[in-house]
Amino acid sequence: MDRNVIMINPKDNVAVAIVEIKAGQKVFGIAGPDLVARSEIPRNHKVAIAKIARDAPVIKYGVPIGVAAETILPGDWVHTHNLRAEEN
Repeated sequence: MDRNVIMINPKDNVAVAIVEIKAGQKVFGIAGPDLVARSEIPRNHKVAIAKIARDAPVIKYGVPIGVAAETILPGDWVHTHNLRAEEN
């Protein structure tokens, strides 16, 4: 296998796991520096590929899908525990 994630749009700061990724496993399939999963990433879930500051947009499909509820580090699982809807 030559990848375990898919980055949908070059503007994205998250990628989607196409298989379960174990904590400590290398994330591959994206350009850039080596990235290691900081926690288990379930299949079809998001993994941060860049640091996302608290209240900064989480970008998937090239558009914001919510904001970081806390600082999210590269390799972190991005889900409801650290992602919230943007308040208007």
